[in-house]
Amino acid sequence: MRDAEAALAAWPVVGASPRVRPLHAGHIHDSYTVESAAGQGFVLQRLNGFVFPRPQAVMRNLAKALAHEGGRMLVAPIACATGETLATDAGGHCWRLFPHVPSRSFQTLPDELLEPAGAAFGSFLATFATFAEDIEPTIDGFHDLAGYLADLDAAPKSSEATAELRAVSALRETFPPGGGTQMIHGDCKVNNLLFHPTAPTVVAIIDLDTMMRGDPAWDFGDLVRSAFAGAEEAATAGRFAISRFERLARGFAQAWPIDDCARYASAPAYMSFMLAVRFLADHLRGDAYFKVTRRGDNLLRARSQLALARQFLAAGPAMRRALSSAA
Repeated sequence: MRDAEAALAAWPVVGASPRVRPLHAGHIHDSYTVESAAGQGFVLQRLNGFVFPRPQAVMRNLAKALAHEGGRMLVAPIACATGETLATDAGGHCWRLFPHVPSRSFQTLPDELLEPAGAAFGSFLATFATFAEDIEPTIDGFHDLAGYLADLDAAPKSSEATAELRAVSALRETFPPGGGTQMIHGDCKVNNLLFHPTAPTVVAIIDLDTMMRGDPAWDFGDLVRSAFAGAEEAATAGRFAISRFERLARGFAQAWPIDDCARYASAPAYMSFMLAVRFLADHLRGDAYFKVTRRGDNLLRARSQLALARQFLAAGPAMRRALSSAA
C-alpha cells in the first residue's frame, strides 16, 4: 500500500492525502482504487514486469488503439507530471493511472447482460477491422497453444497434478491452431467490461494489454469461456446452459459477422483448454505467473478450465446450431 501511495506523487491531479485501497481483481497486475480529497476517483495499477517485460510497448499500443477508436468505449490513461503515461518508482516498477468510470463489473454476468456483453466485444472487433497500425508484441507467444503445451511438457511434474496432466494428454490433439490477422482484444473476459450503473449497457471495455492480431473466434471463445467460468478460482466449473450461450451469440453476431459457425463453436473449448494448460504449467513451476492467495490455486483453476473444455466440446453441436441461427 505504501508503494501505491508513493507512486501517486507522479500525478499532481490526485492531490494530497488520497484514500488508497487494494482492488482485488485480476491475476496479473496490482490494482488500487484511489479517492482524492476532492472526491475524484481513479484506478492505479502497478504493471507486472514479469508478465509484461515491455511496459512501454503496452502503453504505445494503447495510445494507437485510443487514436483509432476515439475514446468512445476505451478509457485513456492520465498523464503524469512528466507528460508520460507511465511512472517508474525507485524499485523499477511501472505504474499507470486511469480515471474511475462509474459502473458495475461482474465475474458472472446475469442473463440480462449477456447480449450486451456479446454486442460490446463484437463491436470492438468491428471497430478494429480497419486498424492498420503496427502493434508491438507485449507477451511473446500469447494464445500459442503449441508453445504452452511445450512449456507444460518441460515443467517439473508433480503427483498431485497427475489427473490434470492425463486430461491434457487426452485432449491435446483435439484443437487445431487458430489463424487470422484481424486485430482482437486478446482477453475478452466478462470482467473486462464495465456496465452502466443501472442500465443494461456497456460503458467501457478495459484491459487492452494483450491486444494483438489473431483469430476473432478467440475473442468470442474467451467471452463464452469467462461467462461460464465465474472467477476462475472455483474447483468446480460453471454448468453450461445453451440459453445463456444463445444470448451471447445473438449480441455478438449483431455487431460482428460469424463467418464459420464450426470455428466459433469450437473456440470456447480451445480457449478453456489453453488456459488450463497455462494454469497447470504455472502451478508446476511454483506460481510464477498468475497471482495466487494460496498454494494450489492454479491447480484448481486448471481443473476448472479442463472441466469447462469438456462441457464445451460436448455442447459443440448445440452451439453450432445456435450460431447458425444468430448469424
